[in-house]
Amino acid sequence: MAVKILSSKVVEQIAAGEVVENPASVVKELVENSLDAGATSVEISVQQGGIKTIYVADNGEGIVPDDLPLIFQRYATSKINRLEDLKAITSLGFRGEALPSIAAVSRVTLTSRRRGGQSGYRIQLEGGKLVSNREVGAPEGTAILVEDLFYNTPARLKFLKSPPVETSRVSSLLSELSLAYPHTSFSLNSAGRNLFQTFGDGSLQHVLGSIYGLECARSLLPLNYKHEPGPVEISGCLSAPYFNRASRRGITIIVNKRVVKAPRLGYALERGYGNLLPRGRYPLAVLRIQLPPDLLDVNVHPSKSTVRFQHPEILCDLVYRAVKNVLRKRLPLPQLKSQDGAVNESLLKGDISPRERFNKGKPRAPGDSWAEEREAKYHPEYLDQAGELKQLEISGINLGQPASHNLRLIGQFLHSYLVAQRGEELLVIDQHAAHERVLYHKLTCGTSGLRAVQLTFPMEIEIPVPWRERFKELQGTLQEIGFKLEPFGDNNYIIRQLPVLQRDEVRRQ
Repeated sequence: MAVKILSSKVVEQIAAGEVVENPASVVKELVENSLDAGATSVEISVQQGGIKTIYVADNGEGIVPDDLPLIFQRYATSKINRLEDLKAITSLGFRGEALPSIAAVSRVTLTSRRRGGQSGYRIQLEGGKLVSNREVGAPEGTAILVEDLFYNTPARLKFLKSPPVETSRVSSLLSELSLAYPHTSFSLNSAGRNLFQTFGDGSLQHVLGSIYGLECARSLLPLNYKHEPGPVEISGCLSAPYFNRASRRGITIIVNKRVVKAPRLGYALERGYGNLLPRGRYPLAVLRIQLPPDLLDVNVHPSKSTVRFQHPEILCDLVYRAVKNVLRKRLPLPQLKSQDGAVNESLLKGDISPRERFNKGKPRAPGDSWAEEREAKYHPEYLDQAGELKQLEISGINLGQPASHNLRLIGQFLHSYLVAQRGEELLVIDQHAAHERVLYHKLTCGTSGLRAVQLTFPMEIEIPVPWRERFKELQGTLQEIGFKLEPFGDNNYIIRQLPVLQRDEVRRQ
């Protein structure tokens, strides 16, 4: 077959495939442009997961009218001018590919007004072709509407997921960008329903609370580390070890205000936790790394989410040290010295219980009952009326024995493990796995799984951001197994009824 030069239309489609993968990638490019324009408020609205419409409006500096036709031409950008500028990139975008790629596979309407300008201008394109460009009235800033994504490439459209899944991708993307820019307010609406909002007050803890809930915000440990005499600064937040997750999705790494994929830095962060996390559990963390632009290369992939560091080993070691130092200083570990500086002999001799050592170093009051503390602290599924561990079977291992070899509960470690004694053996039980096994056994062997109990005092829950759109699909299943949920605001629900398996948990709370 003879070699020939591809037509401009084919080239545009190929280039668009590198930048525009799904609606979330479109939102990413548009929001990054807003942030580069100095916006302090960004509003995003999607319909059908962004497949039908994507709308992004900001209060940035706007676009010069004469530049409107140019921004939709490939490799047109105002962020770099020379080859040397690639070594000192400080903006999120710089390649000049995003807007042309988006316009090539959708219908785009962009309206912009410069700060201090008398009027705005609106330009419309369809499949990359200019339709109109006229003067209009508009507020300061830029608003862009993307309609019918992939309307001219049906093959690409078939590979998109369902609207709830695509909306979840957009939510996760905005969650990461809000962590990189806490001084900017973000809001996301889907079909008129508010899914996500931050207030732009600059507090990273507030942003994390908006994304993951109040319990997460209470568990956060601030991270501030500066390498002397080097130019690297590491800041952010770490969750205390007891607040952990089953995957690494809660780890966000930000380099020079750019959310990146850096697995080596993530492993360094986990290494800083050491043995404080249960096996197979991961922290929730936000690492914000600031370093000179010439020490990294962001021009690796059109998505700009992958970067290369000039000295990755040194940076990983700095992350490890920063995390380890925070956990060492902020965790409730025992103090070997008393207030007068003398060594506490009771700690050295082992007269204080292990639980007291992890209770912020504060000794137990003389009248306190450890049994009472245990009853209030541990899940009642594990204890019988006498306070002893029930007979459980987890993964084929029988934790119960005849009466002469009953388990004796010693305590709890890191809010995750039960420490028990059986004869001369010391057992460490993963209480989360034990609880799951108990519930699974009741559901499979009992007939009470479908019965429910009415709550005297209803419970209010907030749905995490990534699940807010997909939660609608689960409501039918939850109602079938005994949950009674009622909407209470945009993302909150009131629980009025629970399956009978959860009754003891409700009493405990």
